[in-house]
Amino acid sequence: MKVNDLVYSVFLYFVLFVLIFTLKDSSSQSSLKIHIWDVGQGDSALVVTPNGNKILIDGGDNFESDFKLSMLVPFFSCEIDVVVLTHPHSDHIRGLNRIAQRCKVFTVIFNDVDYTSQDYLYFKDLIKNLNVLNVYKGDEFTIDNVKLKILWPTKEFLQTTINDINETSIMIFLDYKNFEALFLGDAGSNDLSKVDVNSIKPLINEGLDILKVPHHGSKFGLNKEFYADLKPKNCIISVGKDNMFGHPSKEVVDFLLESKCNVLRTDERGDIVVTFR
Repeated sequence: MKVNDLVYSVFLYFVLFVLIFTLKDSSSQSSLKIHIWDVGQGDSALVVTPNGNKILIDGGDNFESDFKLSMLVPFFSCEIDVVVLTHPHSDHIRGLNRIAQRCKVFTVIFNDVDYTSQDYLYFKDLIKNLNVLNVYKGDEFTIDNVKLKILWPTKEFLQTTINDINETSIMIFLDYKNFEALFLGDAGSNDLSKVDVNSIKPLINEGLDILKVPHHGSKFGLNKEFYADLKPKNCIISVGKDNMFGHPSKEVVDFLLESKCNVLRTDERGDIVVTFR
């Protein structure tokens, strides 16, 4: 093959590659998409708004979220509008560090809690020149008509002595038209009892559409009153197959099924994508 022919072939492949990504992006417009990625024993969710804004909530413990993101967003224009770190445990932060190295991130939401790890120190170094927002209960944001409401933690709570960093998990309520979802990080049962459910119930249409089950389905995150109040239709558990912690708890899964919540697990289904038009 001549050099000119080789250059021309490479150019055609590049144009085709760009076109495929362009068509993929345009097909997702006009609908809200929530990707709950299978990242093993960890958490990572990507919210894509109707006009293509991207909100990444946690990044898992490995490079899986970065790989899955690269399948949706071309490497030459990787931009994330908002990155949310719910709390700094490795199974939520490590993948964010990878993504923050190669993608342009416009806004980072996290609370600088008292916690020490190499992953956390690296994360704070990566984002030090970015637009960073600390968030507390009651804060609200709107991105492309998608409303985000922070349910926990309070500023006062973060100023107390915290024994378990899971208790600082940022809880996010998402509201778009007649679709509502709730992301709970690794919140425990006591943390859920502090959520003002009455502040979001009027916004929920005939039951919560998606509830991201806290802490990979751990029994310590089961608050029956909380679930009874919100009546979730779909309960998504992000969990690693055959993990050492025994997640999800049989007690949790049985309760959700008895509550007539459709249980979806990443260890059984892989990536879970929810679309609302």
